[in-house]
Amino acid sequence: MSSSADDDQISQFMAFTGCADGERAQQYLEMANMNLETAVGLFMEHQQHGSGGMNANNNGEAMNPLSPQVRAPDKTQTMRLMDDVMAPVGNPYADMGDNDIVMNAFANLDARAAVNAAAANAAAAESNEDDTFDQDEDQEAEIEDTSGSLSSMFAAPSHLIHKGGGFQGARSIAKDARRWLLVNLQSDSEFSCHALNRDVWRDELVENLIREGFIFWQAMDDSTDGQTYAERYKVCAFPHIAIIDPRTGRSLWKKEGWTQVKPFTAENFAEIAMDFCSRHSFDKDPLPPGKKSATPSINGEKKRPFMSEDEQMQAAVAASLNSTNHSEKETEHQHEYSMEADNEVGFLGTRDEQAGTDSKEETKPSFVEKLLALEFAEEPSDGARIQIRMPDATRLVRKFGKDDSVKMIYAFVAQNNDEAKKGKEFMLMAGFPPKDIIGDFDSSIDSCGLNGQAVTVRWKN
Repeated sequence: MSSSADDDQISQFMAFTGCADGERAQQYLEMANMNLETAVGLFMEHQQHGSGGMNANNNGEAMNPLSPQVRAPDKTQTMRLMDDVMAPVGNPYADMGDNDIVMNAFANLDARAAVNAAAANAAAAESNEDDTFDQDEDQEAEIEDTSGSLSSMFAAPSHLIHKGGGFQGARSIAKDARRWLLVNLQSDSEFSCHALNRDVWRDELVENLIREGFIFWQAMDDSTDGQTYAERYKVCAFPHIAIIDPRTGRSLWKKEGWTQVKPFTAENFAEIAMDFCSRHSFDKDPLPPGKKSATPSINGEKKRPFMSEDEQMQAAVAASLNSTNHSEKETEHQHEYSMEADNEVGFLGTRDEQAGTDSKEETKPSFVEKLLALEFAEEPSDGARIQIRMPDATRLVRKFGKDDSVKMIYAFVAQNNDEAKKGKEFMLMAGFPPKDIIGDFDSSIDSCGLNGQAVTVRWKN
């Protein structure tokens, strides 16, 4: 023993391993460079291969492997493949000395370290491949998200479009629901068509207008229904928007062929839709189809496009006779009117009374004159704000008192329009569908719910 430290390590080695031989313990420690943990590991590994001393009990006596307290271990067998014959062999370390066993153990440790390093490198490479694959997937997902967002931005408003039955199906539904048929024909090559989907049909106000008063049908120019519609309604450019009367199939309004230089906005459509609904109603009979110019006739027969000189002379004589008969009838009608005027009973009274009556009738103010005579107070700062659309497309905004009557709006329009000042009668439309508010003439603006609303001015026919 070289020193007390070595003695302590030998004692600890013997205590850990149960080895009763001090020289053997010292040999293992020297092979492990006096590292107690490594020496114990070498000893235990040697013991597992069937070589080494017997364990000792707490009293230092060798334990009997056949002791009744401990079952005898199973016999260790090792199989080796030689010449395609499996044969049992003995302990491969039986002929090895202690130095050979230790060197073999170190070799095993080096092999394990190499295997672990190779496994770590393989795991790192696999992890890098996974990261690269994940990055590629993320990039593909971002590209798909971008393309998906663009396609959804310019997609057709499927939540508004009538589906099923094509144009005739949409027309039947509109006729039964007493709504106007709104048609939009698009071309995929025109960017204005895609911008229409993005900027107009997805506007909240436009969506509400369509749901309330229209059945919306949209088609592409290359579809069968689209080609039929374009041929029937003489579509010349895209985008094409039209309002159809479903009762007659007649086009009442259309707009087509604009560009993004001067785009068709949601505000434009909203104003046109409200103006259209104020002018047209299902309560009125549909407008008759446009009449073609009548062909002059001779004796009830239609005139041919080209007539001979004799036929032209006969037509001129017939037209002259018709005009003569018409003038004679007018003369007779005027004569009858003068006779009726002569037979009227005169005014029973003095000339002064008659003059006074005539002056009263002449001085009776008209409806517009009454409006022009009304006086306005100063515009309140927190009153009811009304936007007024004039017939010439100008817009006026004014605040009225919430307790002011609706007639003050009429008076404001009459006093701010030159034609109204001259006595031209008008009406005010509000709400959707727009309706005449003359029935609320004496009601307050606040009670009619006109605060913050738009009022449209229409001339009376």
